[in-house]
Amino acid sequence: MLVPKMDSDGDGFVDEKELREHINFMQKRYVNNDVERTWKNYKKEKIVDGKIKWQDYREMVYGSPTGEGQELSPEYAKMIARDEKRWAVADYDSNGALDRTEYGCFMHPEDCDHMRDVVVAETIEDIDKNKDGYVDAEEYIGDMYRPDDYPELNGKEPDWVQSERDMFKEHRDKDGDGKLNQEEMRDWIMPVGFDHAEAEARHLLGIADDNKDGKLSMDEIISHYDTFVGSQATDYGEQLQKHDPSEL
Repeated sequence: MLVPKMDSDGDGFVDEKELREHINFMQKRYVNNDVERTWKNYKKEKIVDGKIKWQDYREMVYGSPTGEGQELSPEYAKMIARDEKRWAVADYDSNGALDRTEYGCFMHPEDCDHMRDVVVAETIEDIDKNKDGYVDAEEYIGDMYRPDDYPELNGKEPDWVQSERDMFKEHRDKDGDGKLNQEEMRDWIMPVGFDHAEAEARHLLGIADDNKDGKLSMDEIISHYDTFVGSQATDYGEQLQKHDPSEL
């Protein structure tokens, strides 16, 4: 039963604190399971003293290095280079190998404070189409809006796109130079003090708390089944798929 798992005080309702704690639990469980699953897939002989070296990881994931006269495709080389940079930062003790904890930071850098700059740099690399090292307004909008997704508008932008343009100009681009640098990108995607679980809990309450009493009843959760399917609170539907909505 999903609701009793979230309702830690057993009062028949799920409040913001219980939602936040449950989302945190689900996130930690997901990361731990993902790290454990991939760690177990590596050849035992490559795990020495509980650690794996970069060269061995690269070979197991990307295959053996190319022979003389062979070249990697640009995209393949880019993927390897990105992983190697992330590996170096995850290697907290700088010994060239990752233990399971360091490997967890490599796999999920968003959950480790010392990996924040890596997350920001990779995000800039993905969005920065003209490769000038910054994210301008069009690149910012292009990351979230594609006209082909709105054929019914015949090329007209949805209202929210202009709102995002205003957000870029008035809040994201703090120095007003028309582009986001690394610090401005960090403030956008990984702001200091931001609590993902708290934000998700408030989002769910805002949508599903029909009577606005600050907590969710079982009926409210069932009524907003589709919302919870897309939430980390239910492991993006995994927990709900195990139950009929009437059994929550």
